[in-house]
Amino acid sequence: MTFSKSRLAIAVMAVSSGFVYAESASQTDATLLNQVTVTATRSEKDINDVAQTIEVVDQYQIRQEQPESVAQAVKSLTNVSVSGGPRANSQSINIRGLEGTRVLQITDGARQNFSNGHRGTYFTDPELLKSIEVVKGPSSNLWGSGAIGGVVVQNTKTAEEMLEPGETLGGYISQGFHSNNNESRTSGSLYGVNDNFDWLLNGYYNDGGNYETGTSGEGNGDDVENSGSREQGAMAKLGWQLNDDSRLEFKAQQAQTNAKVPSNPATNVGSSSPLITQETSNTNLSAAYLFNPDSALIDSKFQLFYNDTEFDEYRIEKGQTDNTHYKTLGTAFTNLSKLTHFDLTYGLDAYRNTIETVRDDSGIGDRPEALDGESTTAGAFVQADVPLAKAWTLQTGVRYDRFEARDNRSDSDIDEKKQTDDAVSPSVALIWDTTDWLTPTASYNEAFRAPSMEEMFSTGTHFATPVGTNTFVPNPDLKPEEAKNKEISARMNFADLLGDDELTITANVFQNDVDNFITQFVYDPNWIGMPTKTTWENVDEARLKGFELAGKYRYQNVELGLSYGQTRGEDKKTGEYLDNIPADKVVADAAYLMLQGDLKIGSRYTYVSAQEDIRSDYDGPSSYGSYDLVDLYASYEPTTGALKGIKTDLTVNNLTNEYYISAWETLYEPGRNIKLNVRYMF
Repeated sequence: MTFSKSRLAIAVMAVSSGFVYAESASQTDATLLNQVTVTATRSEKDINDVAQTIEVVDQYQIRQEQPESVAQAVKSLTNVSVSGGPRANSQSINIRGLEGTRVLQITDGARQNFSNGHRGTYFTDPELLKSIEVVKGPSSNLWGSGAIGGVVVQNTKTAEEMLEPGETLGGYISQGFHSNNNESRTSGSLYGVNDNFDWLLNGYYNDGGNYETGTSGEGNGDDVENSGSREQGAMAKLGWQLNDDSRLEFKAQQAQTNAKVPSNPATNVGSSSPLITQETSNTNLSAAYLFNPDSALIDSKFQLFYNDTEFDEYRIEKGQTDNTHYKTLGTAFTNLSKLTHFDLTYGLDAYRNTIETVRDDSGIGDRPEALDGESTTAGAFVQADVPLAKAWTLQTGVRYDRFEARDNRSDSDIDEKKQTDDAVSPSVALIWDTTDWLTPTASYNEAFRAPSMEEMFSTGTHFATPVGTNTFVPNPDLKPEEAKNKEISARMNFADLLGDDELTITANVFQNDVDNFITQFVYDPNWIGMPTKTTWENVDEARLKGFELAGKYRYQNVELGLSYGQTRGEDKKTGEYLDNIPADKVVADAAYLMLQGDLKIGSRYTYVSAQEDIRSDYDGPSSYGSYDLVDLYASYEPTTGALKGIKTDLTVNNLTNEYYISAWETLYEPGRNIKLNVRYMF
């Protein structure tokens, strides 16, 4: 059979253990080379036409894996790892050695900027998502501050994508159970289309206990104390097609989490991490106007969004109450113009963050001082796709941002209460369609991250110990981090090598140099009783480099995948290793479709090597050991008969009950976990 170039538009840079399917593809569609559209480029594009390295985890994979968090949903991607330990509500994503505020988070086009202390930042339950796009490497040319490590774009479900052609009303109820922590996961949705309207309602409720570690080796299946939580949330979406050219979209999303955890949930309870009860509330509101007339010059979107995140915490031992309130109000405009000789994507962004904290000191003197700060950012960007010749395409762009941060506390001792700066983020890439099966790409991207209000303005006590008190020292003179990434990639797609088979191979080599790298330093006392301090400082130069290699092969109903990723990081000035660099990882996957594609069974093997590149003064282990994980999965979704509409997913994570800890973490990960979910769709 013959495959056109559009049929070869696979998510060729996706190197996850699962196979990437188009959003509309069903389990019966046994092909790797489906068209995949991404939105991380600020306009919808076929992933094969994008110079950036983007991996997509779609709705089918999310259902199959049954992850407890967004981070767990992408953990098998090359050079991507989970940070924050086993507690799902505190996990974050590490991309090529960068994490936290260095990885920008987007949900349905809206920035998610919350960051404070050791608190979690991912609040969307995977049940609400239709796909997750992971952009690897600096992306400030389109998204501005925070994207020096990459971007995680979360796209929520819509009614039109959930309904089959010709249907006007549908829904589902879903019940899941996870054996390791006895977690119950319940969700349901109702959606429909009617004349010019489409709507969706979605809700979920999850309740789980403590995780248990593995029993192999030195493990004895101990509980990870205080790792259980109760989560609930809902989402409502409404689309109104005003006419053939115009559309309005509204969304309200809310999530709540109740847990009893250490103040630093990545650790055990201790003197510097006391036990707290934590109630988290996160609300996202969005309104968008889409205008796409019969004109090549206009395909635009104007969006307003508001995020409100609040943490209410109670320190059990000392009876102290804390409150953290972070709000973002923003707007974004984008437009795509298809001109005679090139395509132009351009737009404007503006947003304002505010943070207010209340720290109950109760006269004890062991709490940080309250924060009252605000930051504003405005940016403009443009990117051009220019065909240079029949087989060459130039993608180039630039973005300008101006940002300001202010400490609003009148009683603060900080002399400089305001910082203003700006940044220019250029990008250039060359795509060469050499043949129908080979596409090499070379790219260069610059990016920046403005220092956070917490990093610049924190004061008061960090923690108290029997030998002294550690206090925050503010540093309002912090410079923005600046990244410069060079990358070369190759994409190869083959079909009919043996008859009714397909093969994709992708390779990437990158080097990301980050100047003014911001690092938190906790200074130890030189002698007993001397107070210590915590502050943030700019490290002169950091270099992260590595590569990714992946292959996928399908022969009839058999699917195979193999990937390997490696990242190295060092301080270029001192030669010391950088913290938080993920260990090398190999992921192998094999799956088989049977019963005309109604049943899929598979197995995944993950090998994570030892991490021994530790800086000499690191306050932790001198190395982290290697480990092996084996997962099994099966999905059954009949397309005919009495069971049509019922989907069953069974996953066994960590089949061998491995006792292991990920590099840079302090808590061991969960042991064997059997996950079962039954979904009834009507």
